[in-house]
Amino acid sequence: MARRMLLKEAAEELGVSRHFLYTEARAGRIPHFRSGNRYIFDIEQVDEFLRRKALENVREEKDENEKVVQYGQLRRIEG
Repeated sequence: MARRMLLKEAAEELGVSRHFLYTEARAGRIPHFRSGNRYIFDIEQVDEFLRRKALENVREEKDENEKVVQYGQLRRIEG
């Protein structure tokens, strides 16, 4: 059975801010439906959506043609 929650409860259940959930829903980037001016979320669908989005941010292998710039290396200054 699907668990459906309003914005505040869904944000608490998913561990995200209400602002994030509202902004993503309003932009149409996250699964939801509306009843009047209320946003209603199916927790399982949104959780699966967030998992897929998180996995998209993980790169599997470094591309050999990708230039790596290293910042903040320590070096000894003689003087």
